Amino acid sequence: MLGLGAWRPSLAAAWRTATAQPLHTSSVAWIAPRPSGPKLKLKSHSGAKKRFFPVMGASSPKFKRASTNKQHLNSGMSRVRLARLRGQQVVATGPVSKMLRRLLAPRL
Repeated sequence: MLGLGAWRPSLAAAWRTATAQPLHTSSVAWIAPRPSGPKLKLKSHSGAKKRFFPVMGASSPKFKRASTNKQHLNSGMSRVRLARLRGQQVVATGPVSKMLRRLLAPRL
């Protein structure tokens, strides 16, 4: 049986040089460069799209959401409570509003 070097010398030399180098587990050997092209479009968060909507104010937008505790088991609730839950709630401003602006950035 012929050895690998006798059959194809260039392939044997390439195999020897590839396997002769030590493997380093502490670092990544090779990282592919990012393609240089147009940047990807930002996508808005689909969960935030369904739950919050912006209300433009004088300065930064505030966000509103629907009231909670109104999905099921409403038959035992009083009509006054259900009417109160029918309205919208303003989300707290500050860090929560900043996070929602980031999640809904393409839509604003």
